[in-house]
Amino acid sequence: NHFIDEFVYEDENNPVDYHSSLKKLFRTMAFEFTVCDDLKIPPKEAEFFQNSRKQFNHIQQTVKELFPEVGINKDKLILEPSFVSNALGLQGRLDIMSVDYSSFIELKSGKAIEDFRSGGQFIQSTVNHYTQMILYLAVLEFNLDLNPENIASYLLYSKYPVLSKEKHSRKQLYEALSLRNRIVLFEYIIQKENDIDVTRTILEKINSHHLNKEQLSNKLFSDYLAPRIDAFPKAYFQLNDSEKTYFLRLYTFIVKELWLSKVGEREYEGIKKAAVLWNASFEDKLIAGEILYDLSIEENKASDEEHIIRLKIPVYEDLYLPNFRLGDSIVLYERNKDSDNVNNHQVFKGSIELLEVDSITIRLRYRQKNQFVWNPDSCYAIEHDYMDSTYNGMFRALFAFLNANQDRRDLLLGKRLPDASECFLLVGPPGTGKTSIALKNKVMENLLEEKSNILLLSYTNRAVDEICQTLVKIQPEVSFIRIGNELSCAPEFREYLLENRLKKEAVNRKDVSNTIGNCRLFTGTAASVWNKQELFKLKQFDLCIVDEATQLLEPHLLGFLCSKIHSGENAIKRFVLIGDHKQLPAVILQNKEESKVTEPELNQMGITNLKDSLFERWYKKYSEKEHFSVLETLSKQGRMHPDIAAFPSLHFYGGILSDVGLPHQREEWKENKRLLFHQILPSGNDLSAKVNINEAKEVVNICLDLYRKETADNKPFNPEEIGIITPFRNQIALIRKELQNTNIPAFGRITIDTVERYQGSQRDIIIYSFSVKTQSQLEALPNWMEENGKQIDRKLNVALTRAKKQLHIVGNTFLLSQNELYNQLIQYIELL
Repeated sequence: NHFIDEFVYEDENNPVDYHSSLKKLFRTMAFEFTVCDDLKIPPKEAEFFQNSRKQFNHIQQTVKELFPEVGINKDKLILEPSFVSNALGLQGRLDIMSVDYSSFIELKSGKAIEDFRSGGQFIQSTVNHYTQMILYLAVLEFNLDLNPENIASYLLYSKYPVLSKEKHSRKQLYEALSLRNRIVLFEYIIQKENDIDVTRTILEKINSHHLNKEQLSNKLFSDYLAPRIDAFPKAYFQLNDSEKTYFLRLYTFIVKELWLSKVGEREYEGIKKAAVLWNASFEDKLIAGEILYDLSIEENKASDEEHIIRLKIPVYEDLYLPNFRLGDSIVLYERNKDSDNVNNHQVFKGSIELLEVDSITIRLRYRQKNQFVWNPDSCYAIEHDYMDSTYNGMFRALFAFLNANQDRRDLLLGKRLPDASECFLLVGPPGTGKTSIALKNKVMENLLEEKSNILLLSYTNRAVDEICQTLVKIQPEVSFIRIGNELSCAPEFREYLLENRLKKEAVNRKDVSNTIGNCRLFTGTAASVWNKQELFKLKQFDLCIVDEATQLLEPHLLGFLCSKIHSGENAIKRFVLIGDHKQLPAVILQNKEESKVTEPELNQMGITNLKDSLFERWYKKYSEKEHFSVLETLSKQGRMHPDIAAFPSLHFYGGILSDVGLPHQREEWKENKRLLFHQILPSGNDLSAKVNINEAKEVVNICLDLYRKETADNKPFNPEEIGIITPFRNQIALIRKELQNTNIPAFGRITIDTVERYQGSQRDIIIYSFSVKTQSQLEALPNWMEENGKQIDRKLNVALTRAKKQLHIVGNTFLLSQNELYNQLIQYIELL
């Protein structure tokens, strides 16, 4: 694919050179080249580079000779165009397509069916390759209303090279879709029944003999497919009964969670379901703020190294509240009329790089050098994208469990208790310095041990940014590598990304090994690092510190606990899990009943509900068994003024929190109160149930009051000292719009987000808008947990503990007072 890119976009004045092209490919995939086991075997390495040169020459010949022969103009080709087809239930990315959709090419580097009986060489497509081709043809037919007979479709076998022109086959299409439907049926049954005996019946039929319906006996099946298929039953049937039960329960849980994430049967703020792209009407998307439309191209750098495109956002009607944030994954497509949508246009995928009042900048996932792909006179739309890579990672983690060392499986299933040299839980209530102090000190302490390697994980990229912020402050300076991509990394930390470090430091595989081998400190989200699990081929880690551990589900951490290095030793020797089970937990789409664990043998291990994190499960188990050598709770907090900290300390932490005595916790305050409650009357003229115009206007009034007081004293107003929290994304959009209407530019830099996204963050002044207007919203708002017979609202705990100097709470007193805890909070504020 890289060679195709090179030749399609070749500059005649600067012809493509094999060695230069290969070096360019290495710079983008240095890690993958280095961890490839086959390339460590000299004969296979030699064979690879021999074939690489052959592929290069064949692709050069194809683009320069075969393309013109069949009428393909390389100057009017699009590389890797993407499509989503709800009619077929397919999405895909083609290799090459002409701008006018008259032809497309799918590149295959492997073998076709060779036939020499006629004296010459005859190439015939394999069934798999042909099936893929007709599925792409069907997507173009159904999405773009094209006649497949008028689309020239080619399989490019670069091994030979041959451009094999393929015809459409309805019979083959139906067979492919029928197979897909049978696969989906099994997923549907597993998630619908939610019963491990049903899951067991299906999974225990997986073996190469049972699946070999075509009675294949060729080298591909015998040497490659069968061993990979049989690796599952071989490992699975070696488990004991309790281990099988654990595996099957987690597998069922993941399948159901994945199903719900795709079909969109559950409502949850901040979680995007794939089906929303085609199931929701334009009007529904407007109400939910799930679409930006009538966008026009302002600046197009899609062909540059950074591959970004900036679009102008029009002035929408007053009540329209688009609901997008920095870092959101999106799809971009042409939309010039109401009928245009993701299912009848090519889509471009990317992430929001910059979001301003009147423009949005998108970093595209793939570089688009051909300017024909963009219509400067067209309008465009943006919607949220769906990614399922996290679920794929969970399934890989389950496979790691099958092959884990017995000591780790016993630890996970509670058959033995750990000692502090293997596992330690650190409970960090708000403001106790979990990241800035505890994590930092643990890192510095372990770096003193010669040759020790440390892995730092967290749930969100925002939290990893904070870890990076902590690491860069360590003196003397420490070297570290961040696993992840630029789309989700703060700009100031992109130089630490693995790919950027390797581009700068590595020209060959030995350099890569040295860079990774010499670096003792790695960080990233659990999902990002697990997607680079080949890292464990190059490193064994003495310590893994997991920040935000209570926001990670058990399958998120399973792979790290179970991974092994080449020698068979555990890839990570010791774990320190840092979290607070009284703050917001991991988010799942299943309700409590669906995620409940009913198997007695798992209940005895302390596994009662898979909505709970591994941290919470272990904390409960070790507390009950008084295994306190692996537990510690921090109690000194340096964030909140004592007036702000007093309520959560008393109601959520048994009064254990005391302040460190930092200046901002002791200073005289120019205001008369640290906590203020702003009573708001109900509003009846809102666009949707999840917006409250009266509260939005009060939030703006508070910001204006803060702005006037600062500027009246001739002090610079710093919007980054203010944070606004509200439960609903629609309310976020409304508050942002009301702030924009003040025409104060600095207000555009005030962070507005949900409670979930604010966890781990802090500001000098926090404004919390409850936004609830109905009894049902009031009942749904809290996130309850119980400890020692006491009810704790984890969502309220997070909201109240983000402020350092002052906390403003906005809400309807009459409605909120119907919740006993909220009523106690209001009374507490009135007595201050």
